[in-house]
Amino acid sequence: MGNERQSAIEHLHWLGIVLFALGVVAVITPVVAGSALVIVIGFILLIAGIVPIVRELRAEASMEKAMGLILGIITALTGIAVIGHPLFGLAFLTLLLVIYFVAEGVSKIVASFRYKPASGWKWLLASGVLSLILGLFIWNQWPVSGMWAVGVLVGINLLGTGLALVTLASTLKSIARDA
Repeated sequence: MGNERQSAIEHLHWLGIVLFALGVVAVITPVVAGSALVIVIGFILLIAGIVPIVRELRAEASMEKAMGLILGIITALTGIAVIGHPLFGLAFLTLLLVIYFVAEGVSKIVASFRYKPASGWKWLLASGVLSLILGLFIWNQWPVSGMWAVGVLVGINLLGTGLALVTLASTLKSIARDA
């Protein structure tokens, strides 16, 4: 196996371990993980608001300039509010998750019945029901669920991604040894 390929596999392996460890930390401390994510989103909103403000201030006067400035200011202020009050941002992000899970659940349930004669339609139905139940469970505890839902879901995603990368790296090492 070439040194570059071996090095890439090692990097993949260690990235998987780091992501898995971050996932464990996120699941154990969901409020910290969720708040960190919300702060990152706040900075993204702040930057996404500043860019159009600067662009529109350079543009010639027009109705479009005014709308661009207003939207930029609102976006930047939203970013500042989220950074300044991450728990409020976490509650809002959790509400968006509820909407997503409920919409995804209903969509999968409806789609499953369209595929009903096909093999495996029940898995799509089960996935839809699970998404719907998760959305309703989080909604039932909202806004308190904001303290755990985002961090736990991000943690689970990091755990799964980390495990997948470690497994992939191990498989690639095994294939390279056998070749």
